[in-house]
Amino acid sequence: MYNISKIEDAVQGYICITVSIDGENRRYTVRTSVYEEIGMPHKGALIDEDAFYAITLGDEYYRAKRAALSILSYGDNNEKTLHTKLRTRGISNEVATDVVHEMVSLGYIDEARQLERLITEAANRKLLGPGKIVPRLMSKGYRLSDIKSTLSALCHSGEIDLHENKE
Repeated sequence: MYNISKIEDAVQGYICITVSIDGENRRYTVRTSVYEEIGMPHKGALIDEDAFYAITLGDEYYRAKRAALSILSYGDNNEKTLHTKLRTRGISNEVATDVVHEMVSLGYIDEARQLERLITEAANRKLLGPGKIVPRLMSKGYRLSDIKSTLSALCHSGEIDLHENKE
């Protein structure tokens, strides 16, 4: 059993729960929905292993979401690179995957836009052809089918001219 030693409001939609474990206080930030799911325990209440697991998982999700927003604030990342960066920060695979999907659904990761920009830059500024563009983008985690379709669409729209670049 774990003892709730403090409960306080955090940012909108989140609650800070301090849990006493063997005399040591640990602070966790969770969504209010997680707090409600575990029965909204009050200060001094004892919680079981399942409730404590829900709190730790909720806190990990909160930390992962903050980390993802911080990472994305520095520049574009695709799904694979964001997932990798979250994992290197100690976030579990499951939580990292969920947070990456949330960032995509919120429009913070737009791989189609990223591919258009990267391909246009490689073709028009660096004068690279598909033989160099495709492997570079695949190594960054973009899917071959997405690269090829974007490359084809940019050629058809006239935004890039690979034949002119070759000459």
